[in-house]
Amino acid sequence: MTTIIVVIVICSLLSASLTLTFVFRTLRTQKQKQSQRRTILTEGTSAQAVINSIQQTNVRIDDNPEVLLDLTVTKQDGLVLHTVVKTVIPIVHIPAFQKGNTVEVKYMTIDDEQKFEVVGAYVP
Repeated sequence: MTTIIVVIVICSLLSASLTLTFVFRTLRTQKQKQSQRRTILTEGTSAQAVINSIQQTNVRIDDNPEVLLDLTVTKQDGLVLHTVVKTVIPIVHIPAFQKGNTVEVKYMTIDDEQKFEVVGAYVP
C-alpha cells in the first residue's frame, strides 16, 4: 500500500514539473516573438505591400482577429518579394486590410531570414 502511494506521488510530481516546464517555455517563446515584432516595427525598414489575400485564423487576441496576409512586398530598392504574415489586426482597421489594398510593412533580417511585420497591426 505504501509503495502505491509513493508511486502515485512521484508520478504526480513528475507530471506537474513537466507541465510547468512546458508552460514556462511557451510563455518565454511568446514573449520573445512579441519583442521581435516590436523591434521590427520600430527599427525595421519600410516597404509597401499589396494584399493578395487575407484569411482569418480561429484565434482572437483581445477581441481582435488573427489573420494570414498573403503579401507582395516591394522594397525601396525595387526588389519584389512574396511573403505570408500572420498578424493580429485591430477590428476597426479590417476595412483597410482587404485584397488589392496596399499597406505599409517593415522588415528586418534576423538569423539570415527576412521577417516582415505589418504597420498598424495589434501588438499586445
